Amino acid sequence: MKKAEKISTAMILAAGFGTRMKELTRNLPKPLLPVGEHTLLDLLLLKLQREGIRKVVINLHYQAEKIRRYLAALHLPEVRIEFSPEPEILGTGGGIARAELSFENEDILVMNSDVLSDLSLTDFQTFFYHRSALACMAVLPSKDNRNYSLVLYDDNCRIRGFLRKGETPLPDLHTGIFTGYQILSPAARRYLQPVFSSVIDAFYQPAIRNNETVCAYLHTGKWIDLGTREQYLKLLNTLASGMYHIRDFI
Repeated sequence: MKKAEKISTAMILAAGFGTRMKELTRNLPKPLLPVGEHTLLDLLLLKLQREGIRKVVINLHYQAEKIRRYLAALHLPEVRIEFSPEPEILGTGGGIARAELSFENEDILVMNSDVLSDLSLTDFQTFFYHRSALACMAVLPSKDNRNYSLVLYDDNCRIRGFLRKGETPLPDLHTGIFTGYQILSPAARRYLQPVFSSVIDAFYQPAIRNNETVCAYLHTGKWIDLGTREQYLKLLNTLASGMYHIRDFI
């Protein structure tokens, strides 16, 4: 078991084109889409600030200057924001690797910019350190292999592999959706290179083949995928109906 620690640095993956948002991201990067009086990026940063994160690294590519200008005017006194620009987009694996100089040989929290959740980052970290894991994904238990690629994990919450959409789950393993939240140790990040790649292919798959300890933290609370235009509009309607509240996600 690792000595209990507190993660102080996070990375938000915000470089993507947001093409599945269609016309909504023609002139606006996805992280700046409005959600009530906030933007998606506001909600993520407010959550990180509340949970004790003190430095946030944000990778940038599509409409990068708009994100820079927006954050220059945002008042978050307890959080220092750094940018990792990508002249050529690098994907999740390459983007994390390019930002490595912003990390001080420390465990980091990485989160996608198009998900909202009431996930407790404190509980997530506690689980990670208790397992002495190389890395840990927050996973929503699910059998929805029609709409999602699924994480395969065993009874001890150790990740054993991944299923593509439509593939049949294995009878002796559990399945779930990767929520977009992960904790990566420095040793995990050494698998990554600053070239275009996904973190699944560049790190998780080889680490599993090498019998490294990578774990699934099971989250059974609120989680909203905002990867598409339809999902985003559904969230706005849900908030308008009062079924969810902004405070659920910060």
